[in-house]
Amino acid sequence: MFENFAMETRNREVVGYRFDCDNPKAVLCIIHGVGEHAGRYRRMASMLAESGIATVAFDLRGHGISQGKRGDCAPRQQVLEDVDALIEYAQRFYPELPVTLYGHSMGGNICLDYKARGNNNSLPEKYIVSAPWIKLVKDFPKPVVSMLRAASKIAPRVTISQSFPEEQLGNLINVRPYDDDPLVHNTISLRCAAECFDKGNEIFEGANYDNHNTDGKPFLLMHGDEDKICSVEGSRAVAARMKDSEGFRYVEWHGYYHEIHNGGKDVTGDEVIYAIKDFILA
Repeated sequence: MFENFAMETRNREVVGYRFDCDNPKAVLCIIHGVGEHAGRYRRMASMLAESGIATVAFDLRGHGISQGKRGDCAPRQQVLEDVDALIEYAQRFYPELPVTLYGHSMGGNICLDYKARGNNNSLPEKYIVSAPWIKLVKDFPKPVVSMLRAASKIAPRVTISQSFPEEQLGNLINVRPYDDDPLVHNTISLRCAAECFDKGNEIFEGANYDNHNTDGKPFLLMHGDEDKICSVEGSRAVAARMKDSEGFRYVEWHGYYHEIHNGGKDVTGDEVIYAIKDFILA
């Protein structure tokens, strides 16, 4: 179970979720992916709670029960400030506990961006990124991305459809309900898409701005090798560049789909959640 809370410093635009546990030892802050919502992580939070890890999360603006036009998770600077508020809440509610920041898919794109330049990026003790949007499996040609970027300047909040077949996300036992979840949607605004493409390309090329506040912090990057949505090549590029960095670890999960915490055709994802638990408590 979880309790919702208002992110007061964000003018109630963003709604948080708190998955509590008895005698917590650490706290995990979750940034979810495009089109979904934080409530879809209750299974992960429940398993982590058994080991004394509390979880706080939020619905990104334009998602779930947070305010904003559906799919308009932008502008990026305000989104990064939403992450500031989530970390600050975790530290107020769980004082003295170590914080780990976790991002999945588009949330992985945001988390990598935050890790590099977020206002409070020195506060989390550890970072975890899962199947990040760096490159898409069905990547857009550069001229199309250029057109999208230009259109986003003219009509930033106009949305386009993007659908993810639930059978490509993970083990259906854990993924469902997805298609029938009223808080899941299939839209993304032009400015959100343009910012994700631009930031993903910068991260892929190693050209994104980095204030170096997180150098040496433990960082776990994970991806499923059967991801049909976010290309594993994006994570491999980051891993190749960071392989000798202090505290960095890359894990590629064989047979796992996009939502590695939900597994794949023949796997449940439990092993991924155990790996997250071990990394947080190590």
